[in-house]
Amino acid sequence: MAQGPQPEIVVPAETIFTVGFLHVTNTLITAWVVMAFLIGISLLATRSRKLIPSGLQNFVEGVIAFLYGQVEDIAGAKNAPKFFMAIATFFLFIIASNWFGLFPMFNAIGKTEDVGFEIFHELASDAPHKLKLEDGVYAENHKFAGAKMEKSGGIAIIKPGTKAMDFKVKQGWTPGEALDSYAVFLAHNYAGVKASEEEIESPGAELVKRSHEALAATADAPKLLSGDDHGEVHGVVSPALGTTFTGVDFSKSKRFALIIPYLRSVYSDLNNTLALGICSFLLVEFWGFQALGFGYLKKFFNFSSPIKAFVGALELLSEFIRMISFAFRLFGNIFAGEVLLLMLTFLMPFLFVDIIYGLELFVGFIQAAVFALLTLVFATMAVEHHGEDEHHDGHEGGEADAHHISGTARAD
Repeated sequence: MAQGPQPEIVVPAETIFTVGFLHVTNTLITAWVVMAFLIGISLLATRSRKLIPSGLQNFVEGVIAFLYGQVEDIAGAKNAPKFFMAIATFFLFIIASNWFGLFPMFNAIGKTEDVGFEIFHELASDAPHKLKLEDGVYAENHKFAGAKMEKSGGIAIIKPGTKAMDFKVKQGWTPGEALDSYAVFLAHNYAGVKASEEEIESPGAELVKRSHEALAATADAPKLLSGDDHGEVHGVVSPALGTTFTGVDFSKSKRFALIIPYLRSVYSDLNNTLALGICSFLLVEFWGFQALGFGYLKKFFNFSSPIKAFVGALELLSEFIRMISFAFRLFGNIFAGEVLLLMLTFLMPFLFVDIIYGLELFVGFIQAAVFALLTLVFATMAVEHHGEDEHHDGHEGGEADAHHISGTARAD
């Protein structure tokens, strides 16, 4: 009774629907939900502002004042107004996205997609020696039972006790040969036809005929749809039977269906964390050029000595590596947390899940704080530190504060 969902873990986000060339994934939908939430809170808090705040306005002002104080402590009074909006946006959007991913409906409510029936659409090929998966795309040694998951990715919830079955298409098979093998595969798993792995891969005509008859006679087995029965001629011809088949009906059988969740944590998708890392990189470089002009390039291109040239090259390389480290740090922590919650729900649903939820709340906050603060520290270094011979006093704290910021960045 207590057995939780059986997870199947694949990294990419799932596509829910497509608009032109845009693939709308469940992580993108969640990002829209989080943005709507933050905008809604902002509108409600500022709808009827009072000089002495209370309620939601008081809470929002408290959060903003705290964040501004942190930015000012690190960047100084002069640079804080310049950095604050971007840094606060990073923090609030990341923490909201991370915590939204902990709601129970995430990774659990979605659309189901049967796996197996699409083989008849994908086997039709204008190249007889290959198997067609998508328009203009061919694959060999493809697992059709995992086709939907491999194409869409993500975390799929499968009913407890479900047995996953992979039908493998071998290199060099024609669509007809694959069809006969698939018929024996279905009969072996659903209709009690005994067949070894070798017989499934290379079935004789008699075994294929017996498999078709067994599938037709077994009430809860998938039914192969003949083009002759439905007045259709487009499909795959069985070499053993000489009959054209156009599909398979799983409606009365046990189905192997994947749940494609409508909502999934935003930063369990590497695309989103990389996009955030690129935004951070571009902002830091923009602020550096804005404050120092082309003098900002001196820390990267200093040829006064071989040592300084080498250090400058390392500095330039680190600027780009920073995007990757930002992306994978956030992605790794959030995706790993999702997997951990899902696995513990399956293994020990009542014992450790609540403890891990508490840990994930903490991790979600820490990752938002780390991303925002690192961006802030790098931005502060970009506008204030650009060589040993020059000193740019970027805030009212003076030289001691600038050295303190540099030391903080090196310690991090």
